[in-house]
Amino acid sequence: MVPEPANIAAHWAASCHARPPEVWREWEAGLAVALLPAGRSWDAVAMSYTAMQAVAQDQQDPQLLDHAAILADMKLDLCYLFVPVGAASSWDVPGTTPLGESCWLVASQPGRRRQQSAGTWVQEATLHDPLVDADRLRAALLRTAEVHP
Repeated sequence: MVPEPANIAAHWAASCHARPPEVWREWEAGLAVALLPAGRSWDAVAMSYTAMQAVAQDQQDPQLLDHAAILADMKLDLCYLFVPVGAASSWDVPGTTPLGESCWLVASQPGRRRQQSAGTWVQEATLHDPLVDADRLRAALLRTAEVHP
């Protein structure tokens, strides 16, 4: 069964967990956030919000983040871009942190607006592949680091 368009992002986020109903329960609980495991359906790359914006504005690859799911922790000034599983094991871009197996992200329920700083979706998953190509992301980060150190 295909979820309704408004729930696509939430179903995508929950599906990364070994027990998706647990994610839904966590979203409905008091804190309204769930822990999502990296290394199962995706790895993630943590970077500053400024670095993510520079990548989004990179003229050499302007559509890199068009369909990307992007999660943020505003208090820590971090954004998380989702990349294919395995990318974290060879990630080597200065100023970023790879998150793979044994790492977890705090995430609010996509589509539900609540005041919080951790686990906020900057851009939610759609029917398009929400993962960012790791090689293209690496290249964009290295290009933009030269312009925005």
